[in-house]
Amino acid sequence: MSQLAAATTNAIAQLGLTAAASGMVSGPKAASGNPFHFSNWPENWVSLYIKEDFLLADPIPRWARNSGQAVTWTQLIKQLPTRDPGIRVVKIAAEYGYTEGMVIPMRGRDNSVGLISMGGNRKSLSKPEQIFLLSVGRSAFEAADRIENSEKSGSAAPILSMREIECLALLVRGHSDDEIAKMLGLSVRTVRFHFINAREKFPATSRTHLSALAVAQGYVAL
Repeated sequence: MSQLAAATTNAIAQLGLTAAASGMVSGPKAASGNPFHFSNWPENWVSLYIKEDFLLADPIPRWARNSGQAVTWTQLIKQLPTRDPGIRVVKIAAEYGYTEGMVIPMRGRDNSVGLISMGGNRKSLSKPEQIFLLSVGRSAFEAADRIENSEKSGSAAPILSMREIECLALLVRGHSDDEIAKMLGLSVRTVRFHFINAREKFPATSRTHLSALAVAQGYVAL
């Protein structure tokens, strides 16, 4: 689990995000007193969170329990009523440098509700960045859920870089290496380097196989 947490942290660091947490908000694990698969939030923030009993007011787990839709923190905050107790949690989190991020509601293998939340000191997240975080977050949660349930068969979905996902999306749509390079402002050599890395991460035996896996596992849509 520690390796998964480190890989997730390294992946989101590309976007300037520094913290991630995966866990359950309903079901046996949520009620066990240890709802997290992993969490790398700073100790001082966690201590305050527990001391102030923010769990009941925090809009992020409330959103996950009531909605299956992934959303950025700023999008979620805009939906809060003026006197919602979660606003205090949001303001204090901002004082600790957590101003923007993304929450992705998920389902565990026992159908309990879970989530993965990733954040840092950002003002907003672009659509491509949100798509990247969706890919990273879903892969990380599913892997954590498998580890938590001690499932030995199968392997975790790979965590791809944002550039790898961009290149894959264009490859699936039938673009050549030259076209992808021009569209993304990269060299052809760099595009091919991203495809080599992606093939190794899945692993895939060919580009056709790579494209099929990328679509099947939800990294890109047709």
